Amino acid sequence: MAKRASLAVLAALAAFGAFPAKAEMVGKYTLVSALPRPGATKIFDNNRGTVWDVIYPPGMATGMHRHPVDFVGVELVETLLKVTTPDGKERINPIHRGQIYMLPKGLTHIEENVIGKPQRNSILIELKDAGPHDYANTGKDASGFTADGAKKITDNNRVTLWDWTTGPTKTFYQTHDMYLVPMDAGTLTVAGDEPSKALPVANGQVIFLPGGHARSLQAPGVRIAVVELK
Repeated sequence: MAKRASLAVLAALAAFGAFPAKAEMVGKYTLVSALPRPGATKIFDNNRGTVWDVIYPPGMATGMHRHPVDFVGVELVETLLKVTTPDGKERINPIHRGQIYMLPKGLTHIEENVIGKPQRNSILIELKDAGPHDYANTGKDASGFTADGAKKITDNNRVTLWDWTTGPTKTFYQTHDMYLVPMDAGTLTVAGDEPSKALPVANGQVIFLPGGHARSLQAPGVRIAVVELK
């Protein structure tokens, strides 16, 4: 009877997850969560993405982590970053303020802000697949984001990324949902087929603009990373 009771208890514990799951290893490294993690604050979440404001205190490594989804990064500080790959190789990467990039699901690494350098601060947008991906242009304006002083950085099957440094947009039809990440303090004016809004913005703030609208945007003196979602 005692043996049966012990087996029943073990079965119940297993069913309710009382035993800790075995840690996943990559080479000699134990995998930890990519996000959330210490230093990462969730600042926005909707059906198109989860947005994190992430700091990297110098000398504090993230631990080996694997990103579970494609993600976009925007760098807010000029610094140096040590990256360790699963094979144990290390490299030092310069991080430039204003860098905007997309990295793929499955990327696995350790990140550590180099001691003695400014604390890295990044906006990371984990991309989701839900929601409309394309809004048909129902008006006479050109389709898609366009602006004087906007440089296209990346264009792939998930996103188009722009570094918008100066100059207003012409009126355009927003065929895709967009995130805007300002890197300077100032005012962003959003006009078009909805009432005009003047939004105060700051470095690292995140603004989501749903597609399906005619838009014109102005942000004098403000550098903005633009993420068009596909």
